[in-house]
Amino acid sequence: MNRISRPTMALGISAVVLSLVTLLGLPTPLQAVAAAAILILLPGHALARLTQVSDVALRVLLVLALGLAVLTAVSMAMFYLAVWSWQACVVAMGVITVLACLARARQEVLS
Repeated sequence: MNRISRPTMALGISAVVLSLVTLLGLPTPLQAVAAAAILILLPGHALARLTQVSDVALRVLLVLALGLAVLTAVSMAMFYLAVWSWQACVVAMGVITVLACLARARQEVLS
């Protein structure tokens, strides 16, 4: 029986926890770090794990590129729909991260 890897579970749980912590409020320096993680790094990492890229340098670039691309797409969509708020953006990015982790977990179980 194949199992879901710990990094996949940790990434999904981190997305949920950091989203909640960011929404509840933290001291300003910590909130900036948490926001950067939930808005760029976690979604980018979760999406990059869905690819077959094994080169470390390329994976780092892919994490940043995918994170910024998804953040841009979500922000633009929210802006054009006139529903933009930073809280909704944090929740949307957290949901995208969790969905990417679920997709990765499915890949791990099926392989």
